[in-house]
Amino acid sequence: MVTLRKINADQKAQILKKPSLQASLTQLEEQVSQYKKFDEEYKARLSAEKAEFEKTFTERAAKELEEAVAAAKAEAMADNEKEQRAGLLLVSQFLRLAAVRRSEDETSALSDENKALEGILSKIYSGDENAVDNMVKIIQGSEEPTVSVNFEPLTTTCQYSGNNVRKVANKP
Repeated sequence: MVTLRKINADQKAQILKKPSLQASLTQLEEQVSQYKKFDEEYKARLSAEKAEFEKTFTERAAKELEEAVAAAKAEAMADNEKEQRAGLLLVSQFLRLAAVRRSEDETSALSDENKALEGILSKIYSGDENAVDNMVKIIQGSEEPTVSVNFEPLTTTCQYSGNNVRKVANKP
């Protein structure tokens, strides 16, 4: 066709370049195919790495949460034991105070404060829920006035108060 028609030199050069351009086109199409394959492999690898990272992160977060919960529980138990020991110490100091007051002379045994101590002791020695309630009142402190062993309200109130028990119990 080139020989039958008259074509200018530019057209002739283009026709002669066509096979090399088609070879370049085929080569570029192969490169595009390879790039697409590489892109798919890269995305698959990235997806796998992301899944592994999320799994590791989730496991680490769960482990840290477990450790934090265990530490909080241990701290709460230690605080609870400390509070319990402080409460038992206060009850012990109250009992010591009552024992000290019982051993004093006869005239002080008739005082309203000693009658109140004896009334509290009788409530504690009852061995029921009321005894526990009264020990809790000693530990936590209460402004509730006391009554004597005979359940008579006292004229001078000896109120439940942890600080007062500590002060009086620690006197020699």
